[in-house]
Amino acid sequence: MEKHELEIRVTDILASFLKSIVLIAVITVFFAGLLGGYGYYKAKKAKVSVAYQETVDAAAEKVAAKEVTIKNLEQKNATINEVSIPYYNRKIERDRVLNEKRRYYLENSIYYTIDPFNCGTARITFAVDAPIPDGAAEEYANYKMNEQRRIVNACASMYPFSDEILEKVKTILGSDADKRYIQELIRVTNVEDQFVRLDVYYTDLDLAKKAADYLYSEMVKILKGLDSSYQVTIVNSFTGYEVNREMYEDRTSYEDSILASERALTTDSDALNNLNKNIEDNMTNLGVAKEDLTALKRELASAQSSLANANATRSPKKNVIKFGIIGGFLGLFMALAFVYVRDIFSGKIRSRNNLLSRFPYPLLGVAPASKRIFFDKTIKNLEGDPTYDNKAVVEATVANTLAIASKEGSNCCMIGTIDPSDPALTALKDAMKGKIDYSGNILSDAKTVKSIEKYDSVVLVEKRGTSRADSVSEEITKLKSLQKEIVGVILV
Repeated sequence: MEKHELEIRVTDILASFLKSIVLIAVITVFFAGLLGGYGYYKAKKAKVSVAYQETVDAAAEKVAAKEVTIKNLEQKNATINEVSIPYYNRKIERDRVLNEKRRYYLENSIYYTIDPFNCGTARITFAVDAPIPDGAAEEYANYKMNEQRRIVNACASMYPFSDEILEKVKTILGSDADKRYIQELIRVTNVEDQFVRLDVYYTDLDLAKKAADYLYSEMVKILKGLDSSYQVTIVNSFTGYEVNREMYEDRTSYEDSILASERALTTDSDALNNLNKNIEDNMTNLGVAKEDLTALKRELASAQSSLANANATRSPKKNVIKFGIIGGFLGLFMALAFVYVRDIFSGKIRSRNNLLSRFPYPLLGVAPASKRIFFDKTIKNLEGDPTYDNKAVVEATVANTLAIASKEGSNCCMIGTIDPSDPALTALKDAMKGKIDYSGNILSDAKTVKSIEKYDSVVLVEKRGTSRADSVSEEITKLKSLQKEIVGVILV
């Protein structure tokens, strides 16, 4: 029974919520607008903390610095790959080829294969005199000196000799060496601008002497061709073995140059290896830098998100929506609470469930509401009212009332706290067609108390939303004291 009463009360509350839907909507909208306006005001007055922007700026600076670091590392690698390494590779290859040519020359040149400490030499030192022209007696010394210098320089300029002369020397020596190697065996030297020294180096002294004599004769021919008046005189001639310091120094210098070049090659190779190692180190650093950049970008995104969220709190539109929703829920809750409290504590009879759960009298009928509202059928179902045709419901109510009244006796009347001029009561009396009278309000009308003395039974007529449960209880108490039987209740 308690569970049934509770279910009825819950359905009554739901019905009341539906009846008060407009009130609930108005209160909800009011609070939504009120808090929405507060949100707009708050957004206009709010200020974002400078710390958010400072955090974003600091994170952006770190990202920019790390991007510069990555760019520099990539540029270094590009420079090494595109400039430095190709340069060293070309230099190493060029020096290696040059060293091979030098070494081949050193190993194959006749001049460099001769032992400088046991060197075969044929040397002829000669002087050339030029005639003094008439009229130069007073300047004899200067003229002779200048002319002699000119002739000696001319002799020194004969080296290197022509291909024909070198070919003849090659035939004399019986060597199959190239002419450029034969040329190295010959040396013409200006001795203090006074003498000319002709040297031929070879291991065979006789062949060296023959080559020296041939070259001397050719030089004399060339001088005579320049001026037939030149007088050529051999000052000294030597054929034998001697230590050739110049040859030794040339060879040592050449070998030193090869050694220095090989050291340079080693240095270049080390530099190339270092460059490759630098690339590997840069790639490692580049990978670490890119990972750091990814982490810094995440930090920047987080800072920007925090700044965006902070700015969002200042957005009037978002604040209006946010606080409007909060206000709407708050208003809805308050409106529902108000309707609930009103229905619980008002004591008014709002539905058939209120009567059936409080009073033990049969419900003869529920007159349909003359005013249609939202969710009419749903409200009727929740309150237990039939959803039949209104005219049929009224006819059934009248039939029930007349039937139970005739069963108990013909002296039955209707009383209630309803206003006699109420349209619903007027419609009910019209439907009764005078068969059952309405005597009035027993609680407030003395005539009604007098008039019901002639009736044995009564039918209570109550107005929903107006009649109170305590008033109905008071009516029942008075009727019982007057020994009047209550045969039923009609709710209009």
